[in-house]
Amino acid sequence: MASYGDRRKHKRITLHWPVRLFRESGKLLVEVVEGTTENLSTEGLYCITRQLFKRGERLQCEIVILGENFGSSEPFLRLQCHVTVRRVEHVHQGLGLGCHIEDYSLLADSLPPVS
Repeated sequence: MASYGDRRKHKRITLHWPVRLFRESGKLLVEVVEGTTENLSTEGLYCITRQLFKRGERLQCEIVILGENFGSSEPFLRLQCHVTVRRVEHVHQGLGLGCHIEDYSLLADSLPPVS
C-alpha cells in the first residue's frame, strides 16, 4: 500500500527488468540509454540509469520481459511505451527517474533482446 503522503493512485510492483529509453538527439539521431526498472505500475515506472534526463522530457521506452513470466508461448514480450519524466534524483547506483506512462503496447517477440 502507498505510504502516507504518497500521491500514487495505483500500486507499484517491484520489478528489476532491463529498460531502454530512446530520445531524439538531433533531427535524425536517436540516443539509446539503458537502465533497470525498480518498480512499475499501470501509470508509471521508476528506473535507474547513468544518463541525466530533464523533468518534462518525453521519451520512448522499451522493457523486455521473459514470456514465461506471463505464461506466453513467445520467448520475449516487449512493453513499448511513451513516458514523460516527472522526477530525477541522484541515487547510489546512478540517476533515478520517475516516469509517467502516457500510452503503451505489449508486443510478442520471438527474437532475444538486443544487448
